[in-house]
Amino acid sequence: MSYQNITFAKNTRVTKKYLSKVMSDARRKYQVPAISVSMMNSEKMLLQEIQGTRVIDKKELATLDDYFHIGSCSKSVLALMAEKFVEQKKIRWQTKFFDVYPELKDKARKSYFDITLEDLFLCEAGILPFTSGEEKFPEIALSESHSRLEFIKYLTRQKPASKYTNYKFQHLYSNASYTMASAMLEKVAGENYESLVKKTLVDDMGLSVHIGWPNSFEVDQPWGHLVTKKNIEALPPEHEYKLPYLLTPAGDLSLSSRDYAKYTQFHLQGLRGENNHITSKGYKYIHFSHDGFSLGVANGVLNGNRFSAFDGSAGFFFCRSIIVPEANFAMTIMMNAGSGSGTMKAVDWLTMKIVNKHFNWWWRFWL
Repeated sequence: MSYQNITFAKNTRVTKKYLSKVMSDARRKYQVPAISVSMMNSEKMLLQEIQGTRVIDKKELATLDDYFHIGSCSKSVLALMAEKFVEQKKIRWQTKFFDVYPELKDKARKSYFDITLEDLFLCEAGILPFTSGEEKFPEIALSESHSRLEFIKYLTRQKPASKYTNYKFQHLYSNASYTMASAMLEKVAGENYESLVKKTLVDDMGLSVHIGWPNSFEVDQPWGHLVTKKNIEALPPEHEYKLPYLLTPAGDLSLSSRDYAKYTQFHLQGLRGENNHITSKGYKYIHFSHDGFSLGVANGVLNGNRFSAFDGSAGFFFCRSIIVPEANFAMTIMMNAGSGSGTMKAVDWLTMKIVNKHFNWWWRFWL
């Protein structure tokens, strides 16, 4: 076993020794090549450790500066971008999609005419989900600059995927919904999604980011792995499976463990009243304006403490953030392995061990 401890503060019940052990236990129990965990308050990192290798059965050790794919946690980045434009008065959360794209309205179904930016983030727009990996994409060029707009034309011509009751569509989690939300931001900004991501994370927040699998830009970066009951399959750079370009805004970012922890800390600071990339009011709106599932993030209440959380996995990596603002606590878990679904037993097990210890709770709930 290899591991790297960075910092330790006394205001957590979790010790370096305890964290190292439960991470090692999780790797062995669930056959995960590498795991990174960061624990923080709004002022500093309390504990930060990474264990394991970049590729299963290889010797190269993973480091805190290695990139991990964050999957649907990318949706929280899109929400930050949206709130920034709201604060700059370039758009409103209640702006209707077809007020931004009136040229697409003629051939769209009338049932979509009133959907807003907020509806798209809440997945209450009736848009086809494209979450199973088995849906058939329309026959358009999947990697050209205007293909996402052609995809949106297709989406808005289809029959709604969720019921319309009480003057709104029922919630249906949809990756394609975020492609449409991104298109609205791109139109008002005059820049594409890729440019906006780099401006947000790199220029404004001082972080590093890559779009796509980590090993797609450098073979020595961590590889993703699919863990099943029978075996572990590594995802080499030349593997055919990639998140479709049409769905990139829904979840195709990679960040280093170190920078993803800083990114999560930005959210914690904002939820505790600090202004940084956006205002504290903006963070609170993103995380808690709607119960259960808000603007690209989940939330709830546990033992009287509000929490916010986002999970992400495109099948071969897994990423999680948990933020408990009133307790001045947040944590992240990143793994270069996934289950091929939106859940990962190793992440749930490790989360329980860490949060139970930190809060001294018998902690059971699903995020």
